[in-house]
Amino acid sequence: MLAPCLQDRIWDRRKSTMCRTSPTFAILCAALFGLPGSLLAWGPAGHAAIGKAAFNLLDDRARSAVLDILDGASPDAMDEACNWPDRVRETPEWAWSAPQHFVNIPRTATHYDRQRDCPDGLCVTEAIKKYASELSGPGRDTRQRWQALAWVCHLVGDLHQPLHAGYRDDRGGNLVEITFRGQPTDLHEFWDSELIRERVSEGVRLERAAAPAACKAARQPWNPASVDAWTDESHGLAATVAYPPNPAIDENFAQRSWPVVEQQLRRASCRLASVLNAVLGDSGVVLGR
Repeated sequence: MLAPCLQDRIWDRRKSTMCRTSPTFAILCAALFGLPGSLLAWGPAGHAAIGKAAFNLLDDRARSAVLDILDGASPDAMDEACNWPDRVRETPEWAWSAPQHFVNIPRTATHYDRQRDCPDGLCVTEAIKKYASELSGPGRDTRQRWQALAWVCHLVGDLHQPLHAGYRDDRGGNLVEITFRGQPTDLHEFWDSELIRERVSEGVRLERAAAPAACKAARQPWNPASVDAWTDESHGLAATVAYPPNPAIDENFAQRSWPVVEQQLRRASCRLASVLNAVLGDSGVVLGR
């Protein structure tokens, strides 16, 4: 069960009080999992943009199902759902879920291997498959379906941030100290939020950046095994484009990185739509490789 104040936040939108995580517990949780405190992907604005862009790609049946799960609210309620997993990951009820936001793959490997990289199933790759199945499965109550939708939306976004399929030894770039615009930060934060924050301040609309010009996959059958290929793709970007040549990020690296961010936001939106159309709409799920 969720803590009462968290239930109020999620399930009664008329209340304005929300549960605030103890800083002490947040530090303890990070230490427990060996995780840094900032293991977010794309930040709240990025996750919301992915969710809204995907919603616009849904077929009629899937759109109706999503609105039903969101309790008849407007598509803007995708913002609440798609960001919820980050808001609760350091609460006692959901502390176990922290590893679901990423997967570690060896530097020497080019492909995801579940037995090697996610033997307990607690990683972003396997969690997407799990919650997609739960979203369409029979016997789920309203709360379980809402949470499954939230996790699918959030984790598809997470997986498309390259450093969420990065390396264990530097904790997905969290231990890589850099400077950006003269300010100290870390590489993970640069890809998660710093670059997006700068572009948004310059007038970039993330919803537009996340909207794919074309997305044939959105209306085609979805194979859960394709999540492995998405993982390989992000890991490849982590290996080839995510790391700057110098700790001080220069304008050239920032300019080269932004199209990668846009590309990954668009891919995440298209692929999230493909999952939702498959499990809630008319596209259907196919099994096998």
